[in-house]
Amino acid sequence: MCGITGFANVDADELLIRRLVATLDHRGPDDNGIRQFSDPISQRQVAIGQTRLSIIDLSVAGHQPMQNEDGTIWIIFNGEIYNFQELRINLETHHHFRSHSDTEVILHLYEEVGTDVVRYLNGIFAFTIYDQRKGMLFLARDHVGIKPLYYIHKDGHFVFASEIKAILASGLFTREVNWQAIWDYFSFLYIPHPQTAFRDIYQLPPGSWLQYDIAANQVTSGTFWDPTQSESAYTASSNNISWSQQLRALLEDSVERQMISDVPLGAFLSGGIDSSIIVGLMAQHAQKPIQTFTVLFTGQGVDFYNEQETATAVAQRWQTDHHELLVDISAPDEMLNLVTAFDQPFGNPTLYLSYLISKATRQHVTVAISGAGGDELFAGYPRYKAVNYGRHAGKIPGLAPLARTILKRVPDDFTNPTIGRLKLFFDGLSPDFAQQYMHWAYYFNEEAKAQLLRSTPFCNVQSSLRQIRTYIDDKKYEPAFHNFMNLVQYMDVKTYLVDNILEYTDRTSMATALEVRVPFLDYRIVELSQAMPYHHKLRKGVDKAILRETFRDLIPPENLRTPKKGFCPPIALWMQGPLDRYFEENMTKAYLDREDIFEWDAIQRLRLEHMQGKRDNSLELFGIIMFDVWYRRYICS
Repeated sequence: MCGITGFANVDADELLIRRLVATLDHRGPDDNGIRQFSDPISQRQVAIGQTRLSIIDLSVAGHQPMQNEDGTIWIIFNGEIYNFQELRINLETHHHFRSHSDTEVILHLYEEVGTDVVRYLNGIFAFTIYDQRKGMLFLARDHVGIKPLYYIHKDGHFVFASEIKAILASGLFTREVNWQAIWDYFSFLYIPHPQTAFRDIYQLPPGSWLQYDIAANQVTSGTFWDPTQSESAYTASSNNISWSQQLRALLEDSVERQMISDVPLGAFLSGGIDSSIIVGLMAQHAQKPIQTFTVLFTGQGVDFYNEQETATAVAQRWQTDHHELLVDISAPDEMLNLVTAFDQPFGNPTLYLSYLISKATRQHVTVAISGAGGDELFAGYPRYKAVNYGRHAGKIPGLAPLARTILKRVPDDFTNPTIGRLKLFFDGLSPDFAQQYMHWAYYFNEEAKAQLLRSTPFCNVQSSLRQIRTYIDDKKYEPAFHNFMNLVQYMDVKTYLVDNILEYTDRTSMATALEVRVPFLDYRIVELSQAMPYHHKLRKGVDKAILRETFRDLIPPENLRTPKKGFCPPIALWMQGPLDRYFEENMTKAYLDREDIFEWDAIQRLRLEHMQGKRDNSLELFGIIMFDVWYRRYICS
């Protein structure tokens, strides 16, 4: 794991690239390196730099930037290539290897196949290759988007980095807010790629590449993988055993590959279906007890959120070296500082749990394996059930209005989300699926944003519904799916997974110099999931049906019956206590009027409803806080 950065067509001395690299020290505290060039073709300056968290080949031979035999091709690499050993066997007949690292495999494979190198890789990666022979920078990001990569091409300059902070540190560009991205943020509580919160800074999409021609000062880009376009080996089958056998073989192979490491390795354990399977497969391949890590809450009203019992059952089943991390909910103030790990607004409070468990885990291991991706691939979220139930409920005359009337009289229970989910379900029922799904899966709708946000900065924005309609209403996707719900899951993989789950997983883990691997998101398993008929995932109201059946031997029986809780903090309770102070201390009416972004009355209405228990507005309020923290630190500081 590493941080990478660089630039081209920038007249600067070595201090500039060193400044960019320094902003990424947290991603790679073990080593760092830079290299500056005068491009042979254009005679313009090029610089690349990297910070290294040593995982494979801990020796100095793994130092980056790394060059090929004649010094004409250089690479900086963030990630892990899980099939590098197989690839190396074929390359050793043509190339002299100086290290045992996966980085050098990418380098020599590029010499053989050029930019098609990305089509041979199985792993998590973001890398940049500087090819002096062509006067070109080649950037690529892994299939699903597990590792990040940002860039800006403006005023004749090109700058790229693993995190936005390195681009900002260049000092070459004026910081301008991308108000369309902010409008979208208040619906999703994340910034949908490829846009960022900063105008002209973009995120390279998953499964994509970018070439920068230095002499021509020109960018071209494209996609090398998408599950709807790949020539998948997985075909439709009426035999459930066949799908189960394929899934078992692929996930076992993925876990085994991802356990390769030259440093200590462990696993996040919640006790849910996904992490139980991952820990079980790891235990079967490990030579000694694996280390597992679980978050526990202390305080009143948090019983629903604690997963001690289910996690302990898994730990005991496999005799793991188990660690429990206690989180005191009385002082979650540290979570607001995490905005600096993202460099843009991010409103999913799970970022705090991810950071805490990463920080605690890093005290014991350097690599952790996670069950992330199982919900998106195998229908684990309640909203997938809601879509199925909604089709039936919408056909019963008068049901939705009656249910809304009854539930409106019932206060939300902030210690248990069941009532809130029922309200969300009936409030969201709509013949327009995009609007319905937006309501169920996300937060402020267009009308609510118009009440919350002042018109001045948002006068030319487009509806955030376009992010959903791009997939739902686009006929080109329909032939690739056996079921409409497979299309919905594909949409979540391309949006919610990459911009939310993988975003906080990378930023919070790398903030503590911990590498996190995600076996469910091996691109072969993503392809299998998309090819699989949907009834194998959600069957008769049972989520992750094929996971439960295929890996029943790995999951304690009592855990199979435990309702899904999710990796969520008790944010509703926090927002009635310590977090609400932020509004009193920072978001005064005078401040809001001066900045001209929020409507004071709208925020007070949300706070009052939440404090009185009429409606759980905690995520919306947290989203407002995280935007304001970002705005103060990055824009008006």
